Amino acid sequence: MDLVLGMKDTHPQEVLKKREIEFKLRHLFSSWGFEEVETPTLEYYATLQKVIGDELKERLFQFINREGKLVCLRPDFTTSIARKYSSDLIIENKTIRVFYDGKIFRYPSSPLRTESELTQMGLENIGDNSPAVDAEVIALAIIALQEAGIRDFSVDIGHVGFFRGILNASGYSSTLQQQLKTIVKTKDFIALKNFLEKNPPTEPMLVSLLLDFPFLRGKKEFLNDINDRFPRNHQFNNALERIRKVCDILSDYGLEQNIWVNLGLIRDFDYYSGMIFEGFSAFSGSPLLAGGRYDELFGIFGQDRPACGFALFIERLVEVFEKSRPDINQTFKSYTIFYPPEHRKSVFILTQKLRKLLRAVIAQEQNDVPFALKLSDGFKEYTWTDLNWDTIYMQIQEVIKNG
Repeated sequence: MDLVLGMKDTHPQEVLKKREIEFKLRHLFSSWGFEEVETPTLEYYATLQKVIGDELKERLFQFINREGKLVCLRPDFTTSIARKYSSDLIIENKTIRVFYDGKIFRYPSSPLRTESELTQMGLENIGDNSPAVDAEVIALAIIALQEAGIRDFSVDIGHVGFFRGILNASGYSSTLQQQLKTIVKTKDFIALKNFLEKNPPTEPMLVSLLLDFPFLRGKKEFLNDINDRFPRNHQFNNALERIRKVCDILSDYGLEQNIWVNLGLIRDFDYYSGMIFEGFSAFSGSPLLAGGRYDELFGIFGQDRPACGFALFIERLVEVFEKSRPDINQTFKSYTIFYPPEHRKSVFILTQKLRKLLRAVIAQEQNDVPFALKLSDGFKEYTWTDLNWDTIYMQIQEVIKNG
C-alpha cells in the first residue's frame, strides 16, 4: 500500500528520540515562564487567506466541510495563536508567553522537499516589541537546539526592513515587487539577472546590491561595512539599529558564537514585520527552526498586539542528531519475564512493581518450562529454579542495575 505523498511512517527509535526532545523542550520553555496552549487542527480558509501569501496558499491542504465552508489543515501555529489572542479579552499591556507542540500540514515548497506533515514545537511572546524580547526569543531558540543535542549549528538573523527598503527604493509596482521577492527567495540567480535587465530599478545601486543580496552574511562586525550599499531610508536605518541592539544583547548572553547576521534572509510567511531568523545545520538541507517578529499580524484579526516567536521542526532535529552523532545508538530498553502458569498471580504483582520504577516489562507465560522464572533483555538471560518471592524483586533490580 502506498503512502500519501509527503506523509511517512515513523519507526520506534525515531519516535523515542522525538519524545525525548519534546520532553526536554517542554521543560525548557516552562522554566522560562511559557505555558502550553493547543489550537485546532482545522482553520477556515477565510482566516488564513488574510495573512498568508499567494505562494503558501497553493500549498494548503483544503476541503469543503459539511457546512459548505472551505477549511484547511493548519499550515503553522502562529496564525492560529494570533487569531485566538486577538479575539480574547486580554488585559491591556499584559504579556502572554505560550508554547505549542503538534502537527502542521503543507504541500512541499519544491521538488527537493517531500515533507507535507511536520511536527512543530515553538513559542510566542505576545505584548512586548522591545529588542530585549527579540533577543530572548532568539536565545531560547539557540538553547533549544543545544537541549535537543544539536551541535555545529548556526542561527542566521536578519530583518524584513532590509528587503522592504530595497523594494520601496526600486520604483517597482506591487506585481513586480512580488515577482522579485519570489526570485530572491528561491536564489535563482539567472532569473534574477534577467529580471533586473528587463526591469531596471530607479535606483541604479540596487542592481549590484540585489545580485549580492543572498551573500550579505557575516558576524555582527560586518554591519559596519554595508552602510553605503543600502538606500538611505527609514526602513534600512531602523532595521540596522534594531539588529545591532539585538546582537549586543545576545553577545551579553554569551551566545554570539552561533549567531550570523544575514541581511539576505527572507521568510516564507508574509506576516513578519521586524527581526527574522532561521537555524541551520550542515546535516540538513532545510531549516531546523524559523521565526521572527510579527507586530502587524494581530491587528488583521482584531486587537493589535506586538509579538515574536519561533518554531522548531522536530523531525529535522531527529534527522540531524542521528547523522551528526552516529556513535549514540538510542534503543528502547525492555525486559521479558517468562514464567509457568502456577506463578501467574505473583508475576503480575512483581511486574507491576517493576513498571512503577519506569521499567518496560513484558510478561510471557509458558507451559512445561524447566524454570520458575526467567528474565531476558534480548541479549542476556537470568534463570531462577527456586524462588523466594520476598527477595526476587530486589534480585531482579540488582540484575538490571548491573546490566
